[in-house]
Amino acid sequence: MTAGRAVLLVAALAASGAGCLRQRPDAAAAARAALTSVAYVRRSFQSSLAGCTDPASHAPTPCVRIDVEYVEATRATVELARAVAGFVAETVLRPAGDGPPPSSVEALRDELYDRYRERQQAFPDYRVPWQLQRAVTVACNTPRVQGLVASDRSFTGGASEIDRVDYRSFDTLSGARLGVDAIVAPEQRSAFSDEVERRFREARRIAPGQSLTAAGFTFPGGRFATTDNLLVCPDALTFRWNPGEVAPGIFGPTEVVVPRAEVEGLLRASASL
Repeated sequence: MTAGRAVLLVAALAASGAGCLRQRPDAAAAARAALTSVAYVRRSFQSSLAGCTDPASHAPTPCVRIDVEYVEATRATVELARAVAGFVAETVLRPAGDGPPPSSVEALRDELYDRYRERQQAFPDYRVPWQLQRAVTVACNTPRVQGLVASDRSFTGGASEIDRVDYRSFDTLSGARLGVDAIVAPEQRSAFSDEVERRFREARRIAPGQSLTAAGFTFPGGRFATTDNLLVCPDALTFRWNPGEVAPGIFGPTEVVVPRAEVEGLLRASASL
């Protein structure tokens, strides 16, 4: 089975399995009680388009190189399997250009190859190598939470390279996405946001009294706000702002790691991981 078809198969199996579980609530409850950990299998896909020369060594090199890896939940609830497959499709199969999302990694490969050949037709001497490197890995796997990391470090003929990391956290049983609202007590949201902002300012070397707007950051309304790009794991909560999201791309990414032990009093009692 190809890597791209495996992604689609997970979603199809999840959809069909959901109907079976709805018809058998007792079996569903038993399965949830028995699930103590999630099992994953790693898939990979590599491809290259020959015909270019390395600008430094002048040795033959691929014009396009594609390296994709991702995970598939093989022992999980139907809801979680569907959520993981959706995250893989959203990140690994993100379109390289302005078109619609490709249906598989093979379709992504064909899109890149076609774009490169079109560039060469327009500019016969064009030999700039392109590289697409994407991966989805598991950062934490517990009976309560699944933390996944998607990375994209690529150059496909744009103005600059892509360096993007997306975090996604799911409830192990329900497959629901875990964000700040799910883990922080409502009455502590303001205090929690203040703590994350303090760490954000430290990471970007912004003076305590300086406004974020004056420092070059474009938060809505000029006020700090946490991001949905959040990795929830037992030891820490990690927020990430990718280049260009709240500041010009020259600022690079910003990550804020909040050790769980230091904000335990701000979290929901049910947020035990």
